[in-house]
Amino acid sequence: MFDLIEKKAKAAARSIVLSSVGGLSMAVGLAFLTVAAWIFLTAVATPLTAALVIGGVYTGLGLIMMGLSSARSTEPAPVARTHAPSEAPPLMQAFLHGMQAGANAQRR
Repeated sequence: MFDLIEKKAKAAARSIVLSSVGGLSMAVGLAFLTVAAWIFLTAVATPLTAALVIGGVYTGLGLIMMGLSSARSTEPAPVARTHAPSEAPPLMQAFLHGMQAGANAQRR
């Protein structure tokens, strides 16, 4: 019992550490890409234009992420079973009974 709990705890800790390191790496990479974009844009245009473009990109990405996070799921609601999983519903039983009767009538 404790082995299972220990394995789950190790897996959760590993997942948290890897996610944290991945997030930190992405943040550092994003910082370097922002600086590179700033340098490029100031070489091509004015610093004001560079600030507007970079700020607009980050604002747009933020709005998209907020929109995606608040989007409702379109998955259908689970259907409640009214019969045991091992037996077919009455309508299906009637259909199968009719199919079997038709097959028997053709054999005769």
